[in-house]
Amino acid sequence: MIKILAFDLDGTLLNSNKQIDPRTKEAIGKAMKAGMHVVIASGRDKNGCRFVYEPLGLEKGENFLALVNGQIIYDFAKKEYDLDDVLLPEDGLKIQEICRKYGVEGIFCCGYDFYSYVSTMGRMKKAVKNTLFGKPVDYGLKAGAENRNFINLPYKENTFTQDINKVCLVHAPKFFEKNLENLKNDLHDYDVLLVGPGWLEIMPKGVSKASALDKIARRLGYTMNEVMAFGDAENDLVMLEKAGIGVAMGNAMEAAKEVADVVTKTNDENGIGVVIDSLLDGNEDLLREGII
Repeated sequence: MIKILAFDLDGTLLNSNKQIDPRTKEAIGKAMKAGMHVVIASGRDKNGCRFVYEPLGLEKGENFLALVNGQIIYDFAKKEYDLDDVLLPEDGLKIQEICRKYGVEGIFCCGYDFYSYVSTMGRMKKAVKNTLFGKPVDYGLKAGAENRNFINLPYKENTFTQDINKVCLVHAPKFFEKNLENLKNDLHDYDVLLVGPGWLEIMPKGVSKASALDKIARRLGYTMNEVMAFGDAENDLVMLEKAGIGVAMGNAMEAAKEVADVVTKTNDENGIGVVIDSLLDGNEDLLREGII
């Protein structure tokens, strides 16, 4: 039986307005009252998830956060962190070389410090977009905590003394459509995940939301067969594959829909709530067969 519900945030639990549909929130509340555990599995850090886990009341039970694509686990009941592998200084140098090769911005995420690595011309283009269209030069990464920093790096080799949790590559969607496979070949030592049309994330090999969920399930005395996971992008693929029931949103990338057991409605149509309601109505066997 399903005992754990795991949710990606952007494009999944959050609608297009970056909010949780009240119907979805109600369904999750019913599942928690039925004894199910909830995991927020996101590329964000803990403070970046606060606006979600507080309204859901996850701090009051045996619930978890699988942060930075599964690299960091936070246990609400024990108030403890678990850290998996990180990127090393030499990895940072290799990825900077790739940024220069492709002319793409790299954002090196080190705890609450975000380091922007981009050419002078690229920085000027960002400033123009900020002036004309109001697009934040920090991509909203500073939101969520007062002590976050978005720091511009000099466009040369920079050696990091902090752990690098992940690196985000930012460019136009058409750039990634054209260069994604070449980037993956050049970065074959890492897990390379397209999480949005213009946003690529580089993680240590083998660190994923799925690996975090497996640890959480075992900690609670369950297996991955007792996990239902919801997602929409490449950083959700392994999680959707390994979960007992993997659910792709109606707005998900085709790759996510292909590996999922169930495809539900979109994040703007209470897709999660529809599946949870079916699960609580006793239709788990049907969901495992891909029928909502």
